[in-house]
Amino acid sequence: MGRVYRRTFVVGDLVTIAPDFRNNILDFDFEKYIGIIIKVYEENEYIVRWTNSPVQSLYAGMWNGDHLVKVENYQSEYDEIKRNHLHIMEI
Repeated sequence: MGRVYRRTFVVGDLVTIAPDFRNNILDFDFEKYIGIIIKVYEENEYIVRWTNSPVQSLYAGMWNGDHLVKVENYQSEYDEIKRNHLHIMEI
């Protein structure tokens, strides 16, 4: 089994959608979204306030931390996925 880790955040962290996130339910344009963590719940759940929403007309919503990445870590996460030849969608 590959490396397993859990991304965690605190209130105020700037986040974007993780490069390994694939959404099979909603079909939205993949571009870089920036949000801020405004509330932390248990079980790695967060309320994110988006500056540009990945879901039309929904600028705040609950996201799992595994689907998010800090803005400053995005490129290294993206590079690691490409290096390991995992499926990735350009965002």
